[in-house]
Amino acid sequence: VKDDTFILLESQFNDSPKPQSCWSKRGGAEVHGGPSLPEKTSPASKTLSSLTDPLAPASAGRPPTKTPLSWEDLSQVGAGLQNMGNTCYVNATLQCLTYTEPLASYVLSQKHGTACRKQTSCMLCTLQAHMTRVLCHPGRVLRPLPLLLAAFHTHKQEDAHEYLMFILDAMQQACLPEDKPSDSQHAQDSTLIQHIFGGYWRSQIQCLHCQGISSTLEPYLDISLDIGAAQSVSQALEQLVKPEMLEGENAYHCSKCLEKVPASKVLTLHSCAKVLILVLKRFSDFTGNKMTKEMQYPECLDMQHSLSEQRAGPLVYVLYAVLVHAGWSCHSGRYFCFVKAGNGQWHKMDDAKVSACVVTCALRQLAYVLFYMQKTDMERDLVSGSEPASPSALGRVGATCR
Repeated sequence: VKDDTFILLESQFNDSPKPQSCWSKRGGAEVHGGPSLPEKTSPASKTLSSLTDPLAPASAGRPPTKTPLSWEDLSQVGAGLQNMGNTCYVNATLQCLTYTEPLASYVLSQKHGTACRKQTSCMLCTLQAHMTRVLCHPGRVLRPLPLLLAAFHTHKQEDAHEYLMFILDAMQQACLPEDKPSDSQHAQDSTLIQHIFGGYWRSQIQCLHCQGISSTLEPYLDISLDIGAAQSVSQALEQLVKPEMLEGENAYHCSKCLEKVPASKVLTLHSCAKVLILVLKRFSDFTGNKMTKEMQYPECLDMQHSLSEQRAGPLVYVLYAVLVHAGWSCHSGRYFCFVKAGNGQWHKMDDAKVSACVVTCALRQLAYVLFYMQKTDMERDLVSGSEPASPSALGRVGATCR
């Protein structure tokens, strides 16, 4: 009996043409269909495929293997993705998610597919099928599954960040029990997606007359940063949590004073996500024009200064993916990304083309979306050489974390 995850999706794979070589020169720009080039498979790909390939033909009288892989089993980068016509934003986003270690570890375990009881199309099942196939076929070029495109793609240039949030929301909905309201915050807090990407902001307003404090918590899956007055991501984060005065026409209506009064508002992180998605606001909401200024971003980021409650040591996040938009507005251009594979090697993923690069290349881009993963206490000790790492070394210089 075939694995539940793939039995519904196998026809989508089988209908796809043979993949192109990932070293094809067609991957550098948008392409619109056309024949695929002959398949090129590396020896390592054959080794991984033999461990777990949900689409491999079964031997006579034996079912296909269901041996799960772990993130540590993957010694190199996975497959490139074929451009299906203005789908570079899809490809770049999917590659960033594919190399999100907590998510990849979960889908490689195949736990969701065997437990899923959704009666309709399940985005998490689809991502499990897609990511497993990509990670298990290095040196190949694969088509994204139709379900990853159908509900969003309109055959024109779309925004990669909007697509990312669409995918996260669809996976969040797939995690929710069908017998519970989807708008239940308690139910959403318990999902895989909230556990990996979710956290809470704390908005605290203090009345400057009675000194009363009002606090509210708001969930987040990503953090948008205003880059207009900042030269680096660290500066933009500092400005985001800087106290704001509420006075004049913007004065605060205090429930104790029963009138509008001056107040101080502070936005801080009440709880931090395992994976931090930082979105640099490069596009105008009115015109769609792009801000092309350079923004420095470190390989290691200390988020301690953004916390509601300070801690003894740094809260270290390490960069593992950079999503880039090349162009002058949100209506044109193309997307590609840089990702760090399980072996620590950085790669540029440009549709079908996959090429190794050094970390300094990934750190010198006009980044649009940055993906950071929180380090454990043990890993933070290794980063700092058993000494507490200073915020300046982590958040402003971009210290090496390997």
